[in-house]
Amino acid sequence: MARKAKTLSTIEIQTALTGALRRVALRPTIAGYRAQEHQIPFHESKSKGRLLIGGNRSGKTVSGGAELTMWLTGKHISGCKFPPPIRGRAIGVDFDNGINKIILPEIAKWMPPSALINGSWDDSYHKSMKTLTLTNGSQVEFMSYDQDVDKFSGTSRHCVWFDEEPPEEIFNENMARLVDTGGNWWLTMTPLIDMSWTYDNLYLKGKNGDPNIEVFEVSTLQNEYVNASEMEILFGNLKEDEKKARMYGTYMQHSGTIYGEHMHPPVEGKVGTIIDPIVDGPMWDIYKSRWGHFCMMDHGHANPTCFLWGAFDSEGRIVIYKEYYERKRIVAEHALAIRGINEQLGFIPSYYVGDPSIGNTDAITGTSVQIEYSEHGIPILLGNNDVGAGIERVASRFRSKMLFITRDCEYLIWELNRYRWGKYSSKKIAARSNEKEQPLKKDDHAVDALRYGIVSRPALYGEDEVQAYSKLGVEKAIEQGILLMQV
Repeated sequence: MARKAKTLSTIEIQTALTGALRRVALRPTIAGYRAQEHQIPFHESKSKGRLLIGGNRSGKTVSGGAELTMWLTGKHISGCKFPPPIRGRAIGVDFDNGINKIILPEIAKWMPPSALINGSWDDSYHKSMKTLTLTNGSQVEFMSYDQDVDKFSGTSRHCVWFDEEPPEEIFNENMARLVDTGGNWWLTMTPLIDMSWTYDNLYLKGKNGDPNIEVFEVSTLQNEYVNASEMEILFGNLKEDEKKARMYGTYMQHSGTIYGEHMHPPVEGKVGTIIDPIVDGPMWDIYKSRWGHFCMMDHGHANPTCFLWGAFDSEGRIVIYKEYYERKRIVAEHALAIRGINEQLGFIPSYYVGDPSIGNTDAITGTSVQIEYSEHGIPILLGNNDVGAGIERVASRFRSKMLFITRDCEYLIWELNRYRWGKYSSKKIAARSNEKEQPLKKDDHAVDALRYGIVSRPALYGEDEVQAYSKLGVEKAIEQGILLMQV
């Protein structure tokens, strides 16, 4: 005989409902996720890649975790690109904090018990493999940026979520995992790393209309769950540039640019340092016949080799109007290209000056890069490598509006806008030290060439006298027959 179902009293029903509502309130799962106004466009985007940059507590990690949960469960608010089972990947800064304290709790918060094996997180999550498997067959592996790049190879994935900025090589390796499926990626981050690779390769591309990257910018102020007193605690004692990054998600530079404030075109009533190209322009014949011309360089192999052409007048004004910027070429190839540019311009520069390290003699071959260039028709004087004096001379010319760059010198302008003072390896060291007085050695090949060139010109009124060339370099050049041009 069938057992008669127990009839619940009104009080028991109310108690059960109250308990269920409390559980839903504390752990709403993805069914109870209600995207805020600033999160909706992110979830509705159809772009292959999404960059969500935002301030601290702006809801960016919540957006990323909810997005991944919707993919895994097949319950996306704007429809699923791929039906389950989904092969996903979530990557954080490290396992102790990025994964265990941020990403895993975020996924667990939104994951419905019905999607878990036996309704249990413990039965679904394989701790040693760091993999979560759902009842519908979807699977997501959790990884971190402190793993070797080769760990990110393997089978294809339908989606990848990066929480905070990844190293570029790890990002690229994960892009290869999406090729077979035509999968999607999203990156949620606060941009606290100095104008990093994501700025040029993702942010600017997305802002400039790349159809495969959509950029979303959100601030802490847009999060309706963060109140004013919390924000004051978060941001009250920060420097202005760090406050902008942490509150508004603005790309910052911890240590400030060296020349960036000067990099702007002319505006009404003001002289700018970025001017229109002059080669083949209406004034080119005057520049060719009435101005002097010189060339400055910085040599590299894996790093770029850069040559810049400059024109100078009798008052000391200098216009940098042509650039050559190539890597992984031998000296003979660079020299051939330089001679070709000279032929196009219609003259040979009065002199070349460049990186003093090219004068170093190779212990095996007994020659130097400087000698190789000379043998290929490019005699180069060794520049003065007093970095501090050189930076001050360049800055002085910018300040006095005696140095101009044509806008077609794209690499030089790009580097000038990013050239900044070095910073210490940790905030603790920085807090007890003076500001660094050496520039960060990164993306500095064109700016180094510029420094050698500007120092090679006579000082203007009010400028400190600086040795134009390496004294030893001049002596070696004379000895080796390299000093063939008028300086």
